[in-house]
Amino acid sequence: MRGFLTFLVLLAIVFFAVGETHGWYLGLPSHTPVFVYKMTATGQATRHTFNTDALPVRLTGSVRHGNVEVKVIFQKPESIQNSTQAGPQDTLFDRTYQTGERIAIDQDFKGGQGDYTVVLQFNDATGFFRLVLPTEAQL
Repeated sequence: MRGFLTFLVLLAIVFFAVGETHGWYLGLPSHTPVFVYKMTATGQATRHTFNTDALPVRLTGSVRHGNVEVKVIFQKPESIQNSTQAGPQDTLFDRTYQTGERIAIDQDFKGGQGDYTVVLQFNDATGFFRLVLPTEAQL
């Protein structure tokens, strides 16, 4: 038991040292909750809509340190069938949340059928965030 406790203490020291010098980014947006600790990084999730003209996005979390920029981008994909090029990217939502602000987005973003990308830009951020998107089969 003593060896196990020593291992846990050493593990906690390593986690703290790495977190203070490099930061932590744990999780995959839209698959698992994301925990960020003093980190500058970008997380994104993309969905292609086939049957709907909108993408429901639900994002919750609190910014404890730094800031988090949230963007929802829509783009019409290129088509091989009728030889059309991909359309320009259209930013449907762009907001930066500062230290102490709570993120609570529960909204349908309408751009048409195509590719929707939700981008989370963490700037020296600390917090716990959960992004919920429907699966591609539901779209």
